[in-house]
Amino acid sequence: MNKRWKTSLSKQFIWFMSGFLVLILLSAIALGVYSQSVEQKYRTKVNQLRTEQQYAVQLEDSLNHMFFEARGYLAFRLESPFLNEYRKEQETIDQKIDDLDERITDSDQSAFIEDLRKYLIRYDSLLNQAMTFVENDSTSGLRSLSQGGGGSDLVYTMRDRMRELVRSIEDEIYSTEEELIERLSNIQFLFVVFVIFLLLIATIVAGIMARRIGKPLQELAVASSQVSSGESVDMPHVRREDELGELARAFNLMVSNIQQNERALITTNEALVKQSEELKGSKSELEQNVQEMNVQKLVLEHRNELNRSLASTLNKNELLQSIITNMIYILNSDKGLVVMMNQGRDYASLGIRQDKVHEWIDSMMDGPVVKVIDQKKHHIVRRTMTAGEGGYHDGVGHSSDLYLPILSDDSVVAILCITRIGKDFNNQELQQISGLSGQISLALDKLRLYETTENERMVNIEILNTIREGIQLVDREGTTRAINNQMCTMLDTCFPEGDQEKSYGEWSKKFLQQVDSKDRDAVQEYICNVIAGVKPKQSELIYQANGEASLFIQMYYEHIYNADKFIGSIFVHRDITREHQVDEMKNEFVSTVSHELRTPLSSVLGFTELMLSKELKPEKQKKYLNTIYKEAKRLTSLINDFLDIQRMEAGKQNYEKKPVNLQEIVEEVLDSYRINATKHSFFIEDLTDCYELIGDADKIKQVFNNFISNAVKYSPDGGSIVIRFYEKQGNLFVDIEDEGLGIPEDALSKLFTKFYRVDNSDRRQIGGTGLGLAISKEIVTAHGGGVTVTSALGKGSTFTLSFPLTTKKEMRPEKSDDEMDAAVLIVEDDDSLALLLMEEITENGWSVHHCRSGETAIKLLETMNPQGIVLDIMLDGRMNGWDVLKAAKEKEHTKDIPIFVSTVSEEKQRGFDLGASDYLIKPYPPKKLTKSLIKSLVNKTNNGKILVPDYSIEDTEEGS
Repeated sequence: MNKRWKTSLSKQFIWFMSGFLVLILLSAIALGVYSQSVEQKYRTKVNQLRTEQQYAVQLEDSLNHMFFEARGYLAFRLESPFLNEYRKEQETIDQKIDDLDERITDSDQSAFIEDLRKYLIRYDSLLNQAMTFVENDSTSGLRSLSQGGGGSDLVYTMRDRMRELVRSIEDEIYSTEEELIERLSNIQFLFVVFVIFLLLIATIVAGIMARRIGKPLQELAVASSQVSSGESVDMPHVRREDELGELARAFNLMVSNIQQNERALITTNEALVKQSEELKGSKSELEQNVQEMNVQKLVLEHRNELNRSLASTLNKNELLQSIITNMIYILNSDKGLVVMMNQGRDYASLGIRQDKVHEWIDSMMDGPVVKVIDQKKHHIVRRTMTAGEGGYHDGVGHSSDLYLPILSDDSVVAILCITRIGKDFNNQELQQISGLSGQISLALDKLRLYETTENERMVNIEILNTIREGIQLVDREGTTRAINNQMCTMLDTCFPEGDQEKSYGEWSKKFLQQVDSKDRDAVQEYICNVIAGVKPKQSELIYQANGEASLFIQMYYEHIYNADKFIGSIFVHRDITREHQVDEMKNEFVSTVSHELRTPLSSVLGFTELMLSKELKPEKQKKYLNTIYKEAKRLTSLINDFLDIQRMEAGKQNYEKKPVNLQEIVEEVLDSYRINATKHSFFIEDLTDCYELIGDADKIKQVFNNFISNAVKYSPDGGSIVIRFYEKQGNLFVDIEDEGLGIPEDALSKLFTKFYRVDNSDRRQIGGTGLGLAISKEIVTAHGGGVTVTSALGKGSTFTLSFPLTTKKEMRPEKSDDEMDAAVLIVEDDDSLALLLMEEITENGWSVHHCRSGETAIKLLETMNPQGIVLDIMLDGRMNGWDVLKAAKEKEHTKDIPIFVSTVSEEKQRGFDLGASDYLIKPYPPKKLTKSLIKSLVNKTNNGKILVPDYSIEDTEEGS
């Protein structure tokens, strides 16, 4: 052990450090155990004192409570609850005194406990005496017992002594904690002293080790410096048996070896000098060989580059440039060019000015190229070099031009011309060129085939991009092979880098993100089945796509086969959002119309049944009839709106345009609303005196009735409705302004769409079909005008109508006041309507004849010459109204009779073709028929015409 200790510095250091660490560890453990025991001891003592304090405080509270109950008994003289509570608290105090006595170790405190028990016995004795005075109702005895008997003093004494006990325990807790803090501070001080002591020991140990290792190392360093200077020295410390001795011996051995090697190197160097002289002679030969090898390496590199270009390049310009560049390097030539024999004469050159290239291409069919094309083999032209080729050299030199045809299917597709200055082409190079020309020919054929295929592909892509549906072509593995722009625009499924040939996992992930979550699984299953060649359950699938605007897409597919082999599928995505919206609007329209129709029908049927089943007073009958009339008018309005929109879509809406006064029409509409809409105030602002325009008065009245009706409906809380007339740029403008609910901004663009109604809780209870505004805009547009709207939500809306003004004055025919005592023939198969018309016409001074069939009407016209004919189209018998109309117009004595068509049919144009000019659409107010009769009979120019007024139920306002 002692020997190993002396011969190993590392072991000495390890033993020093191990002992030092053991000392630190043992000392730290001792200090930790000691501080833990001290802390545990004082913590136990503090916990015991806090328990005593808790019991003392509880005892104090119980004493105070007992005194309170006793005083309550003496004050109020009630045994319950005061005396009973006193007894209970007395028992509790005895138990708490016993518990506290068990935990108190201090003699003074134990003495206090004994005194407390005596005080309590004495207090109980005094209370018993007081109870006797209470029973005898002796207040004076109680007073004397309290003052002279010492009762009050006893209570105060016990209270003060109890407080002293609590205070003494608290003082003891405080002193114990202070003592613990002081002990812990002393331990910390000892730990700091111990750390300083350890650092001192570590410093001493480090100094000893430094002296034992550092000084010998310094001596070895001095000796090595002397050896490197060439001095001969004895190496110190070679006899030591530790690591330093081993180092000194190894260093000494190394010095000896170096000296021996130095002598050997000197001998070797002399031999090398002799060999160097011999190598200098062959240096020039080696350099020449290396130069030739570099040339061959460069040629091989360019040949490999040419092969790579021929195999992989599909860009024409890049391929041609690679051919001419690499061929010039392979043949060790100076310049050249390659020209395609196509219509565009595509070319690439190296070492030649562009103007010279174009000049040569333009004239190449006048030179050696013709011979090359005819013979289909190479041709060499040996010529005198130009001044530019000769450069700064004097004398006359020559250059060789090699013309090489590139053949494809025995046709020349390109000409390769390479020039070498000052040197001819040998046979080996010509054979090499012949082999390369075949490779170039194959590359050009491949390029031509690729260009043809690429052109066809681009044409197919352009065709796909012109299709309005999204088209996607996938192979049987699911990889996208083609996709059109509509697919990218509609569904945002294209990738930004431009490479759209993506695997199924890549494109399906991006595509399915655009599909609504509720449809995603069905779409994915559909796509997977189609790609796998399996026929899905349904050939078409409709899904919803998410984006800036939600789209509804109809997807279908077609499988692609090549010689009965399944090779892929085409997916077609068609945007049916508009059709879906129209379908939803129609469904909503059907629901709305059903509700709107059932409500007035219920009223009509209910009041009709009531009038049929009960005897009612005349005023009630009139009231019910008025209600039935209003509901029927409401039904007619709905039907008229639907028929109007149908005629407008079919382009069959006709207008009888005459001079009209717009102000009079608005006043007429407002008269009815002033009576019925009592919550609203109506005002007209005249900012112009021009109201004349050419238009259909009934249709224009329908427009204003719709807009004013909306202004009333959509201001349910009432308010002012202002009609403002003003003129601007030759047009008459009318503002209809309300103070109602207003229109949301996102609904303004859809407001005049058929069946559209603003979806809002404020408007949900307001009826309507969503056709009024669409019809009104169509009518205004047909009159050369327009409709605009401005609105603020919650503040109201303003609809602005514009009409072109006319300078012509209206020519109003004077109505005749003379009664017409002439017959009118009514041809109608509905007896109820015929009776109604007969009553109306008879009241206006005409006699009336009625028949139900066309055959009867023809017979009556043979014996009578009526002033007018009211003709239904749908009649009993074999003849319809058109047959009667034709027969009447063909006979001389009946062709000039005015005929009023009264029907539900919408074939106005057919009536006009037969000479019609008036057409009554059922239902219509009877007074309109008499008005037309008077108008036609007074105006002689109308004799012989078939009058076709298109009335709706709103026109009866003036008659009602």
